[in-house]
Amino acid sequence: MAIPPAFLVAENGDVAKAAERYQTTLAWRKQNNLDAILSEPQSYYDTIKTHYTQFLHKHDKLGHPLYIEKVGSINMPQLKKVGVTPDTLFKHYLFAMEFTLKYAAHQTCSCDACALSETQKLCIVLDARGMGMRDMGGEVLEFIRRCTGVMQRHYPQRSFRIFIVNVPSWFGMAWKGIKPLMNEATRAKTNILTEKETAPALLKFIDAENLPVEYGGTCACVGGCEENSSYQRLQRKLVESVLESTPFESEDLVRTISLERSGMNRPSSDEEPTTDSLSSSSTSRSSRGSMKRELSSTVLDQLFRVGLVRSPGRSKS
Repeated sequence: MAIPPAFLVAENGDVAKAAERYQTTLAWRKQNNLDAILSEPQSYYDTIKTHYTQFLHKHDKLGHPLYIEKVGSINMPQLKKVGVTPDTLFKHYLFAMEFTLKYAAHQTCSCDACALSETQKLCIVLDARGMGMRDMGGEVLEFIRRCTGVMQRHYPQRSFRIFIVNVPSWFGMAWKGIKPLMNEATRAKTNILTEKETAPALLKFIDAENLPVEYGGTCACVGGCEENSSYQRLQRKLVESVLESTPFESEDLVRTISLERSGMNRPSSDEEPTTDSLSSSSTSRSSRGSMKRELSSTVLDQLFRVGLVRSPGRSKS
């Protein structure tokens, strides 16, 4: 049995542990029918999108797909009123993740981190705006914990950076409940940002034209970034094609996404994040080749001074 490199990297090269973990993941995927989930009708798709916002939106400066999830938007009482149970919501999350892997993370960018694990990593933005303290002891927190646990166990090496943004002053209490579910390497990639810190930090790593206006960028997709980024229009086409039993016509949007990813549709700019980009108010210019190497532990130490996360350790995610 060939073990995917991502599992080997996650287990620090321990073949036995990687094989066991991969076998567990294969069994879990079979149990949840994940290989067929994209061809299953998503009957609650629009309802869930109304009360739980998550979307793919262009890419960061190195080509990692940008995944944005508004954890503060989860309205569990309203979802339950219209028949969406926590299990149904979780299945929607898995559908979105499988879509991401097939249509956004099916090829790897040129950074060393992705090349090492042979997986396309994501730049993840988790928006805590709107989260109330009441969410921290109920089904919302349980849903977040469930999703976090699955990502840690069965989708290794998928996060390049994680930004938890617009955090309220009391967020430390919520972090205590989520942090134990993350291994040390994932915690090291996680940057916790207040509302004031959000835009400056994100713009170090994401070009303004690729970042929605609400996070300090200049992108304002016609009809709204949440529903009308190229990725989300592709996802909706897939959902509609399954529900209506019609062909999935994806070629035009796939081509558009490819152009967005290559940078052919962006203004000419070579500005990239540098080793001290989060410890200085100014950014320097460097070639894309110089940014292919993954941030070193020294750089990560500097990166997480912006937030509340400790320096990274040696374990892998």
